[in-house]
Amino acid sequence: MQTIYSEHMFSRFEKELGPCADELGISRSIFQRPDVEFPIEQYYRMLECAAGSTDPHIGLSMGRALRASDLGAFGHAVEAAPTVRYALQLVERYIYVFAHANIVRLDIGKELFILGYNLTDPHLAIHQQDVDLVMSMMVKTIRDVSGRELNPTVVELAHSRPDYHKELQAHFGCDLRYDRGVNRLQYPSHVLDMPAKNSEPSLLQALEFYLADRLKLRSEDGDLLDKVNHLIATSLGGGVPEIGDVAMALGVSRRTLQRRLSEAGAVFSDIVDAVRCEIAQDYVLNSNHTLTDISLMLGYQELSSFSRAFRRWTNASPQQLRDRAGIPDETKTRPTTSETAV
Repeated sequence: MQTIYSEHMFSRFEKELGPCADELGISRSIFQRPDVEFPIEQYYRMLECAAGSTDPHIGLSMGRALRASDLGAFGHAVEAAPTVRYALQLVERYIYVFAHANIVRLDIGKELFILGYNLTDPHLAIHQQDVDLVMSMMVKTIRDVSGRELNPTVVELAHSRPDYHKELQAHFGCDLRYDRGVNRLQYPSHVLDMPAKNSEPSLLQALEFYLADRLKLRSEDGDLLDKVNHLIATSLGGGVPEIGDVAMALGVSRRTLQRRLSEAGAVFSDIVDAVRCEIAQDYVLNSNHTLTDISLMLGYQELSSFSRAFRRWTNASPQQLRDRAGIPDETKTRPTTSETAV
């Protein structure tokens, strides 16, 4: 069962969420205690209930009010990071400790980076209020960590344009694109190298040890294939992930992971290939990023290597697929100085 921890995420929102928690049979302890673990589907339903009764944009209201530290040890580590890059890498690596079903992926190109949000379980439906909460909170976290009012250059959202579009646009401060089938934030890559205003190296070191152990324990609770997919998807920017590194993150030996995957009818190299193929097709067909940037995001150092792999997966080159879909050749989405507060 996919679950989420309460931490301090709900403590300031009992007035808005409390009646819905009662209606859904969720204990009000989520508003007072940080250690309550409950099904993520109940969390989604509580947000949607509140959107229909007390606050039509409850996800945005929470996302722009919460601090990373409201998410517990995971969030405290993010706030203690030395740079924006390190902070986002921690989000990518350890969000699973806080919320079982969530996956945030950091993809870095030559001149831009993308923060994408999705779910590890394809059987779970992603919900509008949760999307608004996560996306608006990620933007606020980048601002909090850097100490600067940074705006993304583009925000893509899977859901349709809501009645509260102006409130979303005021928070994000950039172009919003709806009905995209994906949830992504785009920033210029130089933002990654900005120093964090509250870096605490000793605290960060202690928290990372703790989170690594929690990740191993959390992995025991969830579906193995979901977790392996998550770890592969969030490490592609550094090249092809090794089975030994994934096994270490899961707290098992290489041999044990191979055996467990075999029992599940899976092969590690095939999973890597499938994850890369899925992400590649998403970017090729659902974005106008250059093919060079996409290849870098997937860990390829040369566009030619990416193109060969793509042809093996799809029997077509990336450009041929784009041509068939009517996507302009090598269209660039590049930030301008006026689009990003720096």
